[in-house]
Order: sequence, then C-alpha cells, then structure tokens
Amino acid sequence: MTISFHPDIATLMSFSAGTLDEPYAVVISTHLAMCEACREQVKRTNLIGGALLSLEPATEMSAGSLDRFMSRLDDAEPVQPKQQSKPGVPAPLAAYLPDGIDAVHWKFSGPGVAIADLPTSRNASGRLMLLRVAGGRKVPEHSHGGQELTLILKGAYRDRFGVFAAGDIADHDEDVEHQPIAEPGEDCICLVAVDAKLSFRSRLVRTLQPLFGI
Repeated sequence: MTISFHPDIATLMSFSAGTLDEPYAVVISTHLAMCEACREQVKRTNLIGGALLSLEPATEMSAGSLDRFMSRLDDAEPVQPKQQSKPGVPAPLAAYLPDGIDAVHWKFSGPGVAIADLPTSRNASGRLMLLRVAGGRKVPEHSHGGQELTLILKGAYRDRFGVFAAGDIADHDEDVEHQPIAEPGEDCICLVAVDAKLSFRSRLVRTLQPLFGI
C-alpha cells in the first residue's frame, strides 16, 4: 500500500502525548495500523518525549502514596481482550465496528452521500463517523469549523490537494476549503473525526444541513 498523505506532525505529537480527543485518536490509531512511516514517526516522538521527561527533576513521593496507588490497581477493572478485526476493518477500529463495514446502517446525507455515526465514550467531545460517497459523486464545497481528520478506508477521492486513496489521511483545519469528489467506479468510504459542523458555501446546502446531519 502506497500512502501519500499523512497527519500533520503536530497531530502525531498530540497523539503521542495522549492529548487527542477520542474520535481523533481513533482515526490516527487506524492510520498507524495502515502506515509504517507514521508508526516509525510516533516511535521517534515517544523517544523524544521520554528523553525530555527524564530531564525533569525528581519529586519526592508523599507518605502513603505508593499504598494508595497499589490499592487503585486492585480496584481497577480487568483489561478487556482485544477485538478481532473484521475483513476490511483495521484492528484499532474493530471495537467501533464489531460487525464490519458491511453491517453499517447508513443515513442519507445528500445525493450519493451517506454517513454513519460511531459510538464513543461520554468523555469524547468530538464526533466520529463513517462517510460514504458513491463513485463519481461529490461532497458539496465546504470549509471546517475546527479540525477535521479524514482517513480513506476504501476507494478514493480527489480534491484540490490531490488524490486520496486507502490509507491516506487529510488533516484539515478551519482555514481549508475543498470539495472532495469520489473517483469513478467504487464507493469511497472514509473514517472522519470532527469537532464542529461543516460550513458549506452553497446557501441551499446550508439550509438543508440539519436534514443531512453534517
């Protein structure tokens, strides 16, 4: 698999530091399962973070802190076994798609476009969803209210930045405006994390946006 588009280094550093919101972390984890180059980048980032942490001055533990920590371990819930990935579903996404992509219940979101929300924890502030665009169809031109991560799982789309195929990831912020068009012949299915609604250029699409759900 040849991957041409990768997350911004700042996004990978946030992932390495554990500060990404759950939807974004899921998208990055899934991309890492598909991209060896980014896995190596995260390894280097972790090494840098560990080196910086080792330079921090040591802090003396308060009396009883070790006992309190051990008691919390005793009360912790047992680790659940890893989900087995389904065909076409990378392992980090398996818990969110236990029955595979073929079992997804799609919601109409415009001509040739459908979405499916994926459940996340109560602590998540963003939205994790699948986006399906029929071959040859386009998503209306739009910008973003915040950060958007889009990972192509199947098929491909093109916009003004190039052609995004399986494994490629688009890491966009509120300054980006584009119009993805699915390549002909196959549906394009993407894993998307957003923290705000899209901002469409067309007045008609903006009017219908509550019905489309994006």
